[in-house]
Amino acid sequence: MLLDKEYPATHSMSTAWYMVDDDDNVAIIEYNENGPVPWDVPEAITEDLLFGPPTGVSDSCKTTIELTEEQIEELLPDFLDAPCSLEDVSYWWHRTVFQIDPRQTDAFLAHCSEGGVPIKEIVSKQKGLYLADFDRCIQEGKIKEGSVLQKMIAGGILTAAYEMKEFEFDDIYHKETRRMEYTKNYEAAPYYIYYQPYWVAHLAKRMITPHHPVKLSQVPENFRHRIHRIPGRFADKEYLQIAQHTPCRFEESPNFSLSTLPREEDYIPT
Repeated sequence: MLLDKEYPATHSMSTAWYMVDDDDNVAIIEYNENGPVPWDVPEAITEDLLFGPPTGVSDSCKTTIELTEEQIEELLPDFLDAPCSLEDVSYWWHRTVFQIDPRQTDAFLAHCSEGGVPIKEIVSKQKGLYLADFDRCIQEGKIKEGSVLQKMIAGGILTAAYEMKEFEFDDIYHKETRRMEYTKNYEAAPYYIYYQPYWVAHLAKRMITPHHPVKLSQVPENFRHRIHRIPGRFADKEYLQIAQHTPCRFEESPNFSLSTLPREEDYIPT
């Protein structure tokens, strides 16, 4: 078992990455900076992974996992937060979700190409939801005259904007009762999502169980080898010890042994 091996210390790192189980269901696990983190995991956050892994390409559409309509419907109630004004762009940020008239998709894409507006994510083609970066169309908190953004609003192409809610998980240990309390701000998503608490005596906990889980077949074939294979079924694993299944790095002393970490089969949650 990988728990019996020792690994040198590394710098602390909070990040998130994919896993897949024996049913080919895809999960996302949030790693805490104090716990074991697989060697090959890059820096990312859960929101970065919803529509596909980061590619390093910021000026083109990089969506690599296209969610089904059922999966989109499962995600949207929590994903779309407060609506933003189309006039007061000073409140827009890099995670603003824009809605277009789906009948004008070709015009939207043409304007983005003309104005050098990067489309970061396609949330839903059918619903006309996109993450796009209109920074070059804005100056001093106002829309530039003659910009493609101004044209899209005037032409009824861009119809709404929403804040995108970030995933927030937390753990609170109650010393009096010796119980761990977990909190979350998302109730549903199309991925199994696990959260690894700060204290290494506790395993990663399953925070979200999807009704329509993303499948490995939805992931591009040339990327699947980078997803950690976890034996068993996520539906049966409320708690997970990643260090049992793949080599991990750890923010501890050079002599720290992963063999001291709790194992899934022995773990008794508090």
